[in-house]
Amino acid sequence: MAICTDEFFALAKAEAHGWGLPGLPIVVVPHPLARRNDEECERFAADSIEEIASALTGDAVELEAAYRDKRIETRGRLRHRSLFESDFNAPDAPEIIRVPDRLDTVNRLFYQRGWTDGLPIIPPTPERCRALLGDLDPGKLLGLVEPRLGRATIGKVVANAAMAGCRPEHVPVVVAATRAMCDPRFNLKAIQSTTHPCTVMCLVGGPISEELDLNASYNAMGQGQQANAVIGRAVRLILTNIGGAAPGVLDRSTMGSPAKYSFCFAENAEANPWQTLHAELGLDDDASYVTVFGAEGPHNVNDHHGRTGEEILLTIAGTLASPGANNFYLGGQAVVVIGPEHAEVIARDGFSKADVKRYLSERAIIPRSLLSEASIDLLEARLPHHLLGPRGRDGARFISDPDNLIVLVAGGAGRHSAVMPTFGRSTEAVTQRIHA
Repeated sequence: MAICTDEFFALAKAEAHGWGLPGLPIVVVPHPLARRNDEECERFAADSIEEIASALTGDAVELEAAYRDKRIETRGRLRHRSLFESDFNAPDAPEIIRVPDRLDTVNRLFYQRGWTDGLPIIPPTPERCRALLGDLDPGKLLGLVEPRLGRATIGKVVANAAMAGCRPEHVPVVVAATRAMCDPRFNLKAIQSTTHPCTVMCLVGGPISEELDLNASYNAMGQGQQANAVIGRAVRLILTNIGGAAPGVLDRSTMGSPAKYSFCFAENAEANPWQTLHAELGLDDDASYVTVFGAEGPHNVNDHHGRTGEEILLTIAGTLASPGANNFYLGGQAVVVIGPEHAEVIARDGFSKADVKRYLSERAIIPRSLLSEASIDLLEARLPHHLLGPRGRDGARFISDPDNLIVLVAGGAGRHSAVMPTFGRSTEAVTQRIHA
């Protein structure tokens, strides 16, 4: 038996399907709970006691029929109804669909079935998929994609890569990214179904970055470079079509983010005065890797006036220190991408990468005037060591462990950097080797 609010009924039902419990009774209470007072929450609980007892002791067949009716009643406005039908029992091999050989017809069908990101796709014909597969085994299982627990076989991954416009040389990166995001440490279930606007950010490193001409310089996180765009988009389509993360159904993001379309880039190793992330992790310099992060889209750090490394780092620390970011009250890793011009000044003034992490963790402090009493209560319960002085009299640290800061160098010329908070400590960056 499960309990959820009506807004999350679809998600609860889909997860029950994924775990092989399609008839699991689900008790539904009104959404949202956050704005309810204690008396209202007590009333909801009291009103649900009889239903909970029935769910625990009643006839499973009758309960499933009742909950099916409730699903239609409470979530009738949902699109992508196919998520609740035979999709959960789909075979490992991609389905062959016969439609007229017209691009607009194929796209209309795929869009109506909820199989796209809203943009036109390349039809994943058998011929195109075979060309992308090469010698790969289409039946090989890479992992289960949350929250729907869809089976990510190489065949299905390649079909989505074809839709995204990938070429054969892009497939090994997509395969490695799929393995990485299915790793339990990444906690894809939370990333996929949260109301937070985080997404899967992919960082590609090693020789393959140059081989594929991945953008690490001007507009590295933006549009314009095929490899960045199609690899990131393939990951998104896998998250949607295999993982079931249709917006408003299993993807419950309140606001969403443009980064959910595609978020893939490389470090600017040439302009990096320190080690790249993958070298920092002690990985083989001759091999290639992809690291996935459960991150927000980039927030720009503009500092054209800082004359010293410390002045620039203070600006980055001030941008990082946000009481509205998950890391503030959930801890975990946060990502800082330093632009080459900023990195040059910071390194020139003697800061190592470890020094950068330590300085930012010490100076990214949210002043007491920006902390509500509710925020203080939350920190006292979860991260009391972040509070500076009694009840945060002197503010609160955004991040206290320097090792929880991931520092990268990317971008082109210009005095800009970026910060990307993450979902929090329930997710961890995961790295996978790319086997070309």
